[in-house]
Amino acid sequence: MKKIAFMFPGVGSQCVGMGKYFYDNFQIARQTFEEASDTLTVDFTRLCFSPSEAKELEKLENSQLALLSVSTASARVFEQEIGIEPRYCLGHSLGEYSALCCAGSLALSDALVIVKERGRILSRAASTMGGIMAWVINLETKVVEKVIAESSGEGDEIFISAYDSPTQSSISGPRDTVVRVGRKLEKEGAIVYPLKLSGPFHCPLMAEAAEKIKPVLQQVTYRTPRYPVIANRNAAVYPEEGVVDNLSMQLVHPVRWQASIQFLLDRGIDTAVEVGPDKVLKHLMKNNTADIETFSFENAGDFSLLKKTFSA
Repeated sequence: MKKIAFMFPGVGSQCVGMGKYFYDNFQIARQTFEEASDTLTVDFTRLCFSPSEAKELEKLENSQLALLSVSTASARVFEQEIGIEPRYCLGHSLGEYSALCCAGSLALSDALVIVKERGRILSRAASTMGGIMAWVINLETKVVEKVIAESSGEGDEIFISAYDSPTQSSISGPRDTVVRVGRKLEKEGAIVYPLKLSGPFHCPLMAEAAEKIKPVLQQVTYRTPRYPVIANRNAAVYPEEGVVDNLSMQLVHPVRWQASIQFLLDRGIDTAVEVGPDKVLKHLMKNNTADIETFSFENAGDFSLLKKTFSA
């Protein structure tokens, strides 16, 4: 029996057409899209499927909501049609909300309301500081930490905002500082390029946003999850009443993805499914370990492969 974890992608994985195969072929996916559309009076089929909406889909406040809806629809199709339950759920950044929905801790309608307000809060915070995030690839994180520490000692306000693999991380800070420190990292051998995000997320610069999201999170009722959820900020399983703290503090702590994968390995997980669009997390898994077989779940080919794999 395979020991499976579900992984849910974050902002940057969105694309026109995401979720359409499931919408066209499974009633439960259509019902999920309708639930999302009714909750926020937004036409999610148009937002996700129409090429004319591509620019709208790229906006932070829209991409977050669309990814949450598509990932939840995909997870529901998997559980209904493939019939396998995960041992753990985890999501990268925004994907943590999808993980909580899949685990049953958070109702989709409540998650959508929170994420809509989260998008507004983050967009306002980002607009006042002119900060960005950038990927740092092909450089050991200990070298990145050294350069960051030296730069901070020189007065630069910059932070590591994600530990994705032994040789991939991201940095956050004011635009000029990220560019300047990025050049230092390139001299060390890194490939550095900006993420498609409009702010310095997952670092202490988001402290005000973290405080503003708390009252929004506190308005919701959380249920005992069916499956354990791994938190971004500390790569540990959510405590029974830790949702508000984890989701608010997520904004000011780096994403501990590498440590989260190690958590799975330590508990014997041998299979992971990236539930949602694109293959970002599947790629990161390859960079972290060869001991967890990883699948995508977003289209007809994925569905056929997983149906065959898990029925064998």
